[in-house]
Amino acid sequence: MYQVCKPVIADKKYKNWKPFLLSSIFSVLTDQISKILVTNSLSPFDQPREVIGSLLRFKLAYNPYGVFSLSFGPNFLHYIFTIIGILVFTYIGLSQKTKMKGVLFGLIVGGAIGNLIDRIRLKYVIDFIDMGIGDLRWFTYNLADAFVTVSAIYLIAEEILRKK
Repeated sequence: MYQVCKPVIADKKYKNWKPFLLSSIFSVLTDQISKILVTNSLSPFDQPREVIGSLLRFKLAYNPYGVFSLSFGPNFLHYIFTIIGILVFTYIGLSQKTKMKGVLFGLIVGGAIGNLIDRIRLKYVIDFIDMGIGDLRWFTYNLADAFVTVSAIYLIAEEILRKK
């Protein structure tokens, strides 16, 4: 008469949920731990610490805005867009047919969650990775940004190459 309901995540449609979940947890933890370590050893007023000459430096920065320190409206939009993105990419990530894509979507979601934790807790995102050559510098970023960017580029490139 009564059927026992199995969890939605156990559905065959979501067969690669473990790689998604593990990579999400990995990216949140490594992002948050790296930010704790950096904020305990650097101040925003310190000179950049060279890791690989001027190519890779650590410089603590607080980013109250969005990606690449760009503002796209009132602060509450940064929260709303991030939460919508997390929900959408979680749904897409859990629906992936390959473990690799599950991992990549997990890294994207975990990166978004890592930056959202900063926004909720501090009202800004902690950035510290400073790359460039001499005075030609890229935007300062963090591991969460790297996980999101590299995973997104990989997914886009893979999609383009697969269609050719």
